[in-house]
Amino acid sequence: MKKLFTFLFVAATAMAGRATDYNVPITVIVNGVSSEQTAVITIVENNGLYDLTLKNFMLQSEDGPMGVGNVEMKGIKPCQDGNATLLLTNDTITITSGDDPSVPFWMSSMLPPVPVDLCAKIEGERLRCYIDIDLMESLGQVIQVAIGDGYQMPNASFEAWHTSTGSYVEPNGWHSFESATGSLAALAGHHIEKSSDAHSGEASARIFATSIFGIVANGTMTTGRMNAGSMSAADTQNHAYLDMSKTDLDGNGDPFYIPLCSRPDSVVAWVKFSQGKANASHPYATISAVITDGTFYQDPEDKEYTNVVAKAKDNKIATTGGQWVRVSAPFVYTDNAASPQAVLITISTNADAGQGSANDEVLVDDIAFIYNAKVSGISIEGVEVPGFSTGTTDYEMEMDKEITADDIEVLTDGKATNIAKTVTEKDGQYVCTIVAIGADMSAKSAYVVKVKNNLSTICDQLTASKQPVAYYTLDGRKAKTLVPGRIYICRQSDGSIAKIRQ
Repeated sequence: MKKLFTFLFVAATAMAGRATDYNVPITVIVNGVSSEQTAVITIVENNGLYDLTLKNFMLQSEDGPMGVGNVEMKGIKPCQDGNATLLLTNDTITITSGDDPSVPFWMSSMLPPVPVDLCAKIEGERLRCYIDIDLMESLGQVIQVAIGDGYQMPNASFEAWHTSTGSYVEPNGWHSFESATGSLAALAGHHIEKSSDAHSGEASARIFATSIFGIVANGTMTTGRMNAGSMSAADTQNHAYLDMSKTDLDGNGDPFYIPLCSRPDSVVAWVKFSQGKANASHPYATISAVITDGTFYQDPEDKEYTNVVAKAKDNKIATTGGQWVRVSAPFVYTDNAASPQAVLITISTNADAGQGSANDEVLVDDIAFIYNAKVSGISIEGVEVPGFSTGTTDYEMEMDKEITADDIEVLTDGKATNIAKTVTEKDGQYVCTIVAIGADMSAKSAYVVKVKNNLSTICDQLTASKQPVAYYTLDGRKAKTLVPGRIYICRQSDGSIAKIRQ
């Protein structure tokens, strides 16, 4: 009897589905302004379909946090892309009330059915999601929710700051000479402050140069940690560095590095740059980003490093005439076998150490990694889709072959683009749906290729004798490959037929 109860319990658990909770950081973007919080994402797998719930979703406002509710998306059919399980859906849902007892009121009771667009990726123990929640009808805005870390910069809009030393502040996730190491750290001076001149939101980071004993000290900000070790500005003892083995924490309790688990295609930022005194020989500010395996790395380099995955740099940022300007630098990837674990971003008031003037300044806002998702070509069974153009989404072609998702090849412009491919049969043709998604799930492009199938059917060949053994699907089409678990009709060489399960 005990064994029977155990069996019934296991069976009931299996029927209910497998649930996994992810306690992850999320970035909420409203009208271009981002804020960070943590949330619980629950994913339930049930009979091959997935339910995803963003529990107790909150919105930050000037009056404090507001409870929205549970954002639930159900019955999502997964796609497999290598080791990643992709979940894509575009649906209209009803947001339900949350269960956090500290929230006195949930807005869900006032909201009509809400359109949502979800792109999600489960890879090992890591979850990445991007959800568009269309609240234009009720709140006049579309809310974007980026879920999971390791793909973008935290505090990308520089709204959150912490005290580093004394009364000095640094933006969360970033550091300057206020928290520097090195024998001359005490002499490095003050080089960063919060500015109300922002590209979006209410704040940006102002980096500024100073003069110490007549020597210009460039204003510098980094995701790692600054080291001041020499009076000579060009000495590589003065550098930014990261080392994930270090346990030091900044004034906000964060380490002096930013984890990065993927391969972005470029880094972008909005800047406003001015020189206190024009210097025609050294007129540029600079931004650089180096992706590493997380072991020690410094910028500028003091040797050749073999732990570098990719580098991006724009060292020709000219003065912007008091205007916000978007700058972009593409990543160039190395042949090193290292896998991405961390990124060191450094922004300085001059591309050359110790140059410029004491009043140079760079305002920085809205920094981000870009993950491309543009498709440049599609092939099916080695045959290119005729007339393919990135801007055209629907195509038709003819082939005398059975088609599966594995037969579709997609060329993209992204280093780590995910591809979701599905094939269905309808009205005598294969409908191939291809969705290319940037690695951080925020950008996607979709295409549909309808393939008319001219394969002879089983009805044409069942009566033939002395023919090679052939297999047909139950709807009468010749099978090119046999899928385990499916039922097929087998035509023997003598013309007889039999129903088999592969």
